[in-house]
Amino acid sequence: MIRWVFSPVSVLAVLILVVMVLTRLNLYTLRADTIVAELGINPSTSWKANHVDQAVLQSIARQAFGERLRQRLNRPARTVKIKAFRADVCEVRQLDFERFAKWHNTHRGLRQQEALRSTSRGHRVAGRLNSPASGVDFEGARAYCQALGGRLPWAEEWEAMASGLSGHLYPWGNHYSDQSWPYQDPDRNAAQRCGTHADAATPRGIQDLAGNVMEWSQGSRAVRMAHPAAHGAPAVRARARALYALNAAWLEIDPRTRSHHLGFRCVYDGSVPVKLPWGGEGQQTLQVGGGFYTLGLPADVRIARLAVLLPRQQLREAHKLLARSAGAARRRISVGRCEVSRSDYRLFLSDPLVRLGLFANENEPGHTEYQPQDWDRQLEHPGLPVTGISWWAADAFARWAGGRLPSVEEWQLLAAGPEGRAYPWGNVYADAAATAGDEPGLHSCAQAGRDTSPFGVRHLAGNVSEWTRSIAVDRGSYAMWVQGGNWLLPGQPTAGTTFGRLVPLNHRSPDIGLRIIYD
Repeated sequence: MIRWVFSPVSVLAVLILVVMVLTRLNLYTLRADTIVAELGINPSTSWKANHVDQAVLQSIARQAFGERLRQRLNRPARTVKIKAFRADVCEVRQLDFERFAKWHNTHRGLRQQEALRSTSRGHRVAGRLNSPASGVDFEGARAYCQALGGRLPWAEEWEAMASGLSGHLYPWGNHYSDQSWPYQDPDRNAAQRCGTHADAATPRGIQDLAGNVMEWSQGSRAVRMAHPAAHGAPAVRARARALYALNAAWLEIDPRTRSHHLGFRCVYDGSVPVKLPWGGEGQQTLQVGGGFYTLGLPADVRIARLAVLLPRQQLREAHKLLARSAGAARRRISVGRCEVSRSDYRLFLSDPLVRLGLFANENEPGHTEYQPQDWDRQLEHPGLPVTGISWWAADAFARWAGGRLPSVEEWQLLAAGPEGRAYPWGNVYADAAATAGDEPGLHSCAQAGRDTSPFGVRHLAGNVSEWTRSIAVDRGSYAMWVQGGNWLLPGQPTAGTTFGRLVPLNHRSPDIGLRIIYD
């Protein structure tokens, strides 16, 4: 008879082998719930949208896409009903405003500090009093128009007279032209006589809406308490002018602003004066017809919409979001449909090879803690996503699972899909679509609801934020990008497909988990 003798070492080895086999079997289940996604934002089918998107990419490449452009281009498409009005063909001249200011201040008996005035002195010195009035604040421009029985336009009206019912991108049409800025000196570009560049007028004949000086409006009529706005391309912005000159690219500004490159024109709901009360002839005007106008950027812009939302540190990599050209191989990845659950993470912790450090990152500090915060409490609900783990633990789990963490660009493309959506479900925020701090509480993968990307990936806008493998420097230290909103953050500002933040590698919190990519 053969007698088997088992030493403690051999028993331990067998037990380890059994655990390893069972763990590997469970890994097949983890990898089975994956989705194959083809990455890259496809060009829009609209020529106008593509024109704007390409201009955005060019400005980013030239490092000209700054905060002012972000604000100007944050103009989603919308349809607005506008009543008919008449508009000045030309911007108000410096000569006419100076005569008005003298007349107004005399009749009102105003003291020097209360008097309306223009701070632009170069017009008179250079003999350009027929060029647009500038150096006038909002109150001065408004008072001028009111004295004529008119008013400053609302932002929607200004854009309507520039775009027309056809909704063209620039006052003259859909193709950018730089003829309104012939000089290198911005002051000369902002002091040209009305109609100098007739081809830059609207088809109806309204002059200089994109060129010469920018123009005051009362701001958006949809938000009556908002600041007034400046419209038109600033003469000082030589780079990215194809974006600044867009009819939709206006900017809310302080009403006290006085600039040599900012003027105005008046609009009228009633009769138009033939003679000016302070002397001189009244302006020629044109009728702007009433109707439903399509305002804002083209509805199907893609890169332009996301560029407004991208964190500043990620903006220069925006070109990586585009799909490759037609005929080229597209990027495909296999991604977990769900965020890693607590039950999945429990298998990772139980693997003896993990304890031996076989899946640790080569740069991982010694004595890194893999066990999540409040682990015993988390295990009471094993189907919910795991949280409270550092980046080092997330990276080790991904290696153990035979995958990796996504890059920032991969994560954003999974959420935005081929149409470049602003949110995983579409371009308009929807209350309660994502598991966010407005209604706190974690959900299982099956409870994702509308928070599902075009590829079927769940919980990208909320539930837990997710570690990525993309590293950056934040305040002098290395940090990792964490993408997506979560159950502790407010929904609307964080549910977007580009939302991310930099977090230290050792940070652990109840709102950050992970998702795995398999190559």
